[in-house]
Amino acid sequence: MATSDESWAEPLRGARVLITGATGFLGSAMAEQLCDRGAVVRALVRGDELPPNLRGRDVQSVKGSLLDAATLDRALDGVTYVFHVAADVRMYRAAWDEAFRSNVTATKLLAERSAAAKVRRLVYTSSGSTLGKPHDAFDGPPRPVDERSEYNFDGLGWVYPPTKFQGEQAVLEACTRGLDAVITHPTAIFGPGDWKQNLLPLYRAPKQLLGRFATNGTRSVCDVRDVAEGHLRAAVLGVAGERYALAGEVLSVRELMSEIAAAVGGRGPRWVLPAPAVLGLARVIEAAAALRGRPPLLSREMAMQSCFRVAISSAKAERALGYRSRPARESIADGAAFYRAQGWLA
Repeated sequence: MATSDESWAEPLRGARVLITGATGFLGSAMAEQLCDRGAVVRALVRGDELPPNLRGRDVQSVKGSLLDAATLDRALDGVTYVFHVAADVRMYRAAWDEAFRSNVTATKLLAERSAAAKVRRLVYTSSGSTLGKPHDAFDGPPRPVDERSEYNFDGLGWVYPPTKFQGEQAVLEACTRGLDAVITHPTAIFGPGDWKQNLLPLYRAPKQLLGRFATNGTRSVCDVRDVAEGHLRAAVLGVAGERYALAGEVLSVRELMSEIAAAVGGRGPRWVLPAPAVLGLARVIEAAAALRGRPPLLSREMAMQSCFRVAISSAKAERALGYRSRPARESIADGAAFYRAQGWLA
């Protein structure tokens, strides 16, 4: 949550900044805050228009692929800070090849070219999903998780955590060859500005049958505005080679969906499904989707992550960066107000 003391952000004023993923929820919020703090912002895009909150802003678009070295060199020319936010967030096995190219190959190339360009710092947006979790954390009090929790998701047939983790390793490897970089781990991001409607189904669920059910898992709910500022703080205040979890208030999935229901005027969950039921349902849905050649509405990877009862801590980022996340209720309500203002909530 923003504070009145902005002295920490002074190095950003006038600095040339490259951001990938500026058309997304978090990336656009970061680009907006960078503009507000006087940075000279350059966005690497694949051809998508900038979201409405960035139109009219002084944001230079560089069109091209993260997999093209020449494009990267052009985008990195004269840049001081790099924020690598772009990612493939799909969580089903058929997406592996594309996710690997986006989350690993492209990240490795960007880290290499950033080192060659002698940027002051690269901030790599990883995920709270790569922080290790007990595989049996489906019951009881939420288990504590932080940056010291070692990644432990190989061999499960997953896509998103493995590719994001390998992206982290590519960044850290580049650090051994002279790159200055830090890594962030955002958790469940809510708030206004989701122009791509990624979270909109959650806000529509309370008025649908699906919204009557919840898993027994938990979510560390953070605000997009606070996570965006956390990234800017990591660029200026973080220690090279360190990782910072950017999380927030811990809610059960039932509590989260009930808060969303209160914000949109629907009904919260009535039934909480145990992990075995959710995982079994996911197997059936994933198998049926594979036969039809379609993405599953619920994969085993999604299911297991939704059932984890963990509490991700931001204590390190709070101490080192001054990171804060506002109450979850405020973030959820502001997200609902945003969707309502766009006419996206019935």
